Amino acid sequence: MDRDDGFELKRVGPWSYFHLPSLEASGIIHGFMTRSSDAILSDLEKEEAFNRAMGAVAMVSLRQEHGDSIETAKVGGRIRAGDGLIVQESGVLGIVKTADCVPVILYGPDHGIAAILHAGWRGSAAKITQKGVRAMEAMGVRPDRLGVLIGPGIGPCCYAVGKDVVSSFESAGFAEDIFEQRGASTFLDLKKANRRLAEAEGVREVHDIGLCTACRPDLFLSARRDRLKGRQINFVLLMRAEVGVYSS
Repeated sequence: MDRDDGFELKRVGPWSYFHLPSLEASGIIHGFMTRSSDAILSDLEKEEAFNRAMGAVAMVSLRQEHGDSIETAKVGGRIRAGDGLIVQESGVLGIVKTADCVPVILYGPDHGIAAILHAGWRGSAAKITQKGVRAMEAMGVRPDRLGVLIGPGIGPCCYAVGKDVVSSFESAGFAEDIFEQRGASTFLDLKKANRRLAEAEGVREVHDIGLCTACRPDLFLSARRDRLKGRQINFVLLMRAEVGVYSS
């Protein structure tokens, strides 16, 4: 699937993020933030202001490990290590940070459940998106009733990888077409890899924003392009009935 033009850039206070308005209308508040989000997790006042702006009661993040561990986000829960969060409580803002890795959101609007995943090459090779779909299926959501959003990440236009990466995906059984050979370099399509993982589990609805972080310095931080330590925030939130999100 190519880029989904249904995504829109939304501004909330000093922040901006891409989202799918049709999904937000069903109560799944979500966003793939631009570089405007970089300071939120390092500044308590900004974190609290963002929570208020989004109508959240708590923000839950992870010590990301580039693996496939998925935790459940809970109000008052301590920050754990892992690369995915399942959100079942309304008002809980599940967060992952990216700066070339691919953020993936799973959602089941009919069941009041969502998940957000950090899919770098190691997590993708370990099939974190497959694991997320299966975790939600174990909670009673059939894969064909799930949807998937694939957010901004480094694209196959820019993501040259070495033989160790190629070998990891081949050993995990991925099809060869997630790679493209151009001259002496091999380029990896992380988004395609994760889309294939979801579709292989029976997910029918996949939306890919189609934006490359390395190609868009106007919008995103990129670890490979800039060698920066900053990260974008990506989030998902089940809206509480009595609150809304303000726009500026």
